[in-house]
Amino acid sequence: MEAPHLYLGWHPEYGFVAASSPRLTDHLRDWALERVQFEPVPGTNLHRLTEPSQDGQRRARQAVTAIRGLGLVVQADFTLDPELSADPPRPAVSLGLAKRQARIAGAATARSPQRGTSVTSAVASVHRVGPTPAPASTVTGTTRGR
Repeated sequence: MEAPHLYLGWHPEYGFVAASSPRLTDHLRDWALERVQFEPVPGTNLHRLTEPSQDGQRRARQAVTAIRGLGLVVQADFTLDPELSADPPRPAVSLGLAKRQARIAGAATARSPQRGTSVTSAVASVHRVGPTPAPASTVTGTTRGR
């Protein structure tokens, strides 16, 4: 197995963090980590996930996948590695919300009881006009264009 370029894990003070190995240049490390919303921690060689309280675990797992997609080797904690652990459970939609959304969707697609038939269909049914026949006395001949 190839030695990792980046290590991702949990730090008690900084939350989700990434550290790089000497195999990775500082410029490439900064570019890759800033792309997945990690910021440098002043005074350390660590980068931390910005706003980890906003779905941090899912974002850290996505960062592992995105960095691997760049061709870098990543070693991550068990819970952050999508290859080693299952996705965390997603919040379930409450039954009341699902019923409300279904009711709104049904109302949006149903015909309004306040309006009988549409005005355009009623007018079109009254004024049906077929094609007008051409007059029988048309002159057929050759005309010369410009």
